[in-house]
Amino acid sequence: MDAKINFSSYSLDELYACAESIDRDLYPERAKEIAEIIRQKESESPEEINKTKQSGDKASKFDRLIAAFIDLAIALISLIPIVYYVGFDAFQEPTLTFIAAVFFYGLLTTLILHGYLLYYYGQTIGKHYMSIRIENLDGSKATLSTIYLKRMLPMQLIGFVPSVGQFISGIVNPLFIFGKQRRCLHDYVAKTKVSYTDT
Repeated sequence: MDAKINFSSYSLDELYACAESIDRDLYPERAKEIAEIIRQKESESPEEINKTKQSGDKASKFDRLIAAFIDLAIALISLIPIVYYVGFDAFQEPTLTFIAAVFFYGLLTTLILHGYLLYYYGQTIGKHYMSIRIENLDGSKATLSTIYLKRMLPMQLIGFVPSVGQFISGIVNPLFIFGKQRRCLHDYVAKTKVSYTDT
């Protein structure tokens, strides 16, 4: 018979470690208990959550989501000039020339808005706000070429393929973050991860 463990006396760091390592198939009730205590401690002492975000630790799904929403909002705002110039109708039945123009416009605005942070810190504006960055698997900062050519470009190109490509880049890609490694599909392609940083 398993000895009763008083998980309520554990710190959040210790509880997170237990939640990561426990065999949920073998100890489902214990895993449920740990999850419940984590939720309770996070609600009672939200200041403790920040203490668990150590530099080098993998970023949480929530923090990555907030960063993604910030970057999405910036991307949508950056599209206003082109929408104003050509109108919404151009997006309904786009020509190859229009698709190419939008692609290079997106590349240009990405470099203008995020280029400095990506080059020096491995961050977009959203990631910088959330204090997370893109890293190689060894923990070193990913280079701009790795971030764009290996991480961003493949998903952008796949997204141009009707239906299947858009499904992969828009749905399958982000859903990968719910795996144990907390890495999106583009992270596996580029061999990167997203971690907390002091910058």
